[in-house]
Amino acid sequence: MNIQEKVQLMTLEEKAALVSGVDFWETNAIPRLGIPSMYMTDGPCGLRKQGENRDHLGLNESERTTSFPTGATFGSSWNPENMRKMGEAVAEESKFFGVNMILGPAVNIKRNPRCGRNFEYLSEDPLVSAEMGKAFVLAVQEKGIGTSVKHFAVNNNEDYRFMGDAVVDERALREIYLKAFETIVKESQPTTVMSAYNKVNGVYCSENHLLLTKILRNEWGYEGAVISDWGGVSDRIASLKAGMDLEMPGDCAYFRNQILNAVKNGSLPESVLDESVKRILKMIGDTKIVGVQPDFDEEKHNRISEEIAVDGAVLMKNAGILPLDKKASFLVVGDLFKKMRYQGAGSSLINPTKLTTPEAAFRSRKIAFEYVQGYREEDTDAQPELEKEVLMRAENYEKILFFGGQTDCVESEGYDRPNILLPINQASLIERLLRAGKKIIFVMYGGSPVELPFADGLSALLNMYLPGQAGGEATAQLLFGEKTPSGKLAETWVKTYAAVPFGDEYVTSKEDCYKESVFVGYRYYDQLPAENSLYPFGHGLSYTTFAYAEPQLTREKDHIIVSCTIKNTGDYDGGEIVQLYIGNPRSAVFKPLKELRGFRKVYLAKGEADRVTFRISLKELAYYNIGIGDWVVENGAYTVYLASSSTEIRHKLAFEITDQKDVPSPYATEQLPHYQEAEKLSLVTREEFECLLGKKLEPATGGRKAYTIESKLDELQDSFVGRIFHKAVVGVGRKQYEQALKMPESPKKDMNRKNGMFIMKMMPNNSLRSMSVSSSGKFSYNLAQGLVDILNGQYLKGIKKIATKIKVPELPRNQNRG
Repeated sequence: MNIQEKVQLMTLEEKAALVSGVDFWETNAIPRLGIPSMYMTDGPCGLRKQGENRDHLGLNESERTTSFPTGATFGSSWNPENMRKMGEAVAEESKFFGVNMILGPAVNIKRNPRCGRNFEYLSEDPLVSAEMGKAFVLAVQEKGIGTSVKHFAVNNNEDYRFMGDAVVDERALREIYLKAFETIVKESQPTTVMSAYNKVNGVYCSENHLLLTKILRNEWGYEGAVISDWGGVSDRIASLKAGMDLEMPGDCAYFRNQILNAVKNGSLPESVLDESVKRILKMIGDTKIVGVQPDFDEEKHNRISEEIAVDGAVLMKNAGILPLDKKASFLVVGDLFKKMRYQGAGSSLINPTKLTTPEAAFRSRKIAFEYVQGYREEDTDAQPELEKEVLMRAENYEKILFFGGQTDCVESEGYDRPNILLPINQASLIERLLRAGKKIIFVMYGGSPVELPFADGLSALLNMYLPGQAGGEATAQLLFGEKTPSGKLAETWVKTYAAVPFGDEYVTSKEDCYKESVFVGYRYYDQLPAENSLYPFGHGLSYTTFAYAEPQLTREKDHIIVSCTIKNTGDYDGGEIVQLYIGNPRSAVFKPLKELRGFRKVYLAKGEADRVTFRISLKELAYYNIGIGDWVVENGAYTVYLASSSTEIRHKLAFEITDQKDVPSPYATEQLPHYQEAEKLSLVTREEFECLLGKKLEPATGGRKAYTIESKLDELQDSFVGRIFHKAVVGVGRKQYEQALKMPESPKKDMNRKNGMFIMKMMPNNSLRSMSVSSSGKFSYNLAQGLVDILNGQYLKGIKKIATKIKVPELPRNQNRG
């Protein structure tokens, strides 16, 4: 029976069930027609498969699987092969545990360093994100497991992710925020695309016809299904009409009722519902697991995780002190030496098959070291008593190995960081050690940039990002010269947060204006005075050196061919990331001075050389012209930069384009004076941004509005009932966190503590609507609606709604087979 025949035989109730999830992670089975359920689960950093005790946040204990490095580490490796290797491994683990589809990769752009989920994302540049994400999709799907590219689109903060509105001009939307998705869709056809929680230009992503149908399907030729993020649907009928097929986690009686009633009264054509049903049936068929997967090779997957951690680590500074001599004796300072932070918190939290801390790796090598805690990682305040002990022990040492970075107290999915400072207890201790004249080797863990006001005083800075379960072993290999660092930053590290464009406006309201337009990351910072950036995009040191020679540029019809010879001129084997930027011609269209158009990572033994070649289509040089609604390649003089970072240019080459159609600029320059020069970008006003958008923004309104089902939990605290509800919800996380603190040291304590912290900090940012539709019926929609009425003083109306249960037909799996 083919898909069309199945659709014709399905009842309306069966169709309504199929486009809704069930049991948190599954689709609804329809036994009458032999349609099985399929299982999906989190997977951008490794498989997170829950057992029988499932929950809508994915927080209960999961099966033991490989914890791979997070997206930040993959991005800094600049090596799509790493994503391929992880993809194959995750697919094998998925088959073993009966998982049909992985919810990943996550390819959102790192717009602001405070975003709590940046650890999961790959880069501030869409080309890096696209190439890495594409490799993962192809590898997983070649093994017969589905993928879900997320979060579509413009999902760049956590504090307002459930109801916030990303207001962005169409050119920036196309060139920066959609570009990685476009490449992945066109070149790998992922099984599904996951719509984001937030709105884009006033319309929720799950209801956004422009994103889901006009662009994704009609322009890009996407053939798969669109699924919602968990609790990411506001209006089920609008979402179906927009092209959002599967609502997750499902079990929402209110939405099923909406569908049944809308088809019956004609407001939803059944043909629209049928299209979603067809796409879901195709998804189920494409991800059917064939045969029995034997147990996966835990040790092999651990080695893959280790190799990726090594490849993605970034040596940000080295004053000749690294690599270290294994025969020397060291003073090791820092709680993260024993309690390495190797993964993020939230939906991607993995229960690892194995965990190697730096301490374990040092002991396996019989390294002579004296350890002192220095700070407590579960706290951020200065701890003078611990500092005093470190300073006393340090008197006998010249070199200090300091293990630190961001802890779970300051960085997680679900909330944004209030600043980008290193925890005070760590910064205070480092500064005191530097004043004492010590040479500090800072080994850093964390998912995103931090301010380092003492960077000039450090002797070395090795950034491991979040390196996965084998991170301790990878750290030791790099410190002692068993491997050579070869990662480079896939995001700019600013000297202070003040350099971030419009950073003071970030997550201050539900409306988030992307005033910087296309000037994201290095596209902006590289046009400012150099002192604004601590470490530029693409920066990373090595124990060896590389020479760039014999650059060459030719044009072949609609492509330019750029090549150069890379030679390892140092004393160690190593890897180099060759970056190709192209500078745009000066014209009436504002543009960054240069943009990344290609990259290659090459591994060379000492003395070895290789020829690196880039083939760049002229189409890749186009900008999106909002006047004609299409991509335009401008005529003019272009510059090619062969570089080892966005600011370290090794060679410049020039070429000219004269054979393209001349298209007028869509911009009135006099109305956009501060976009013409990036250094004046901070002067852009709301009125100038409105000119760029081509529309007026809603004026900000003062005073408290009536509560709605989209109100943030934090907003409810203005009312007595709201404070009680807020305390009860957040109290669940606080209780779990406090109980975890009393547990003996163990991986389970670590996971429970992270989960408790996640709930405490994430739930206040949730909306009543999202809480309800992500609860799989535990916090029903009528209860949420009734609570809104009560909060607004309409007590009888609210009580009546709470008492009126929403009735829907039995799910097909619970009905007798026909």
